[in-house]
Amino acid sequence: MSGKYLLDTNAVIYAINRKLTLPLNYYAVSVITKLELLSWPSLTDADEQQLRAVLHKIPVIELEQPIQDAAIEIRQTTSLKLPDSIISATAICHGLTLVTDDERLGSRHAGESVLFSDLVP
Repeated sequence: MSGKYLLDTNAVIYAINRKLTLPLNYYAVSVITKLELLSWPSLTDADEQQLRAVLHKIPVIELEQPIQDAAIEIRQTTSLKLPDSIISATAICHGLTLVTDDERLGSRHAGESVLFSDLVP
């Protein structure tokens, strides 16, 4: 593994729900993860504050042109949905290991990936 990780949306939720403390200098998220987390329909004000506090502490990688190009190719060649294609492309373009608990995404991701449940006890 590369030592630096891109957390997908369900990995962030997994960490928050289990009140895990992660070494933040090793993690980043895609802007897609940020959008998915903050647009959850039943999000309470307290949940939103907690999410914003977490997102303020870790890098959020924007949707740069190389990521867009890679996401298009991934979407065209796999059955991944567009958000998952963008998250996968973000990890690949930045040389990060994708951390997910979505086995489908992990198995279709062309770069390094690890299940969050295998990474953290």
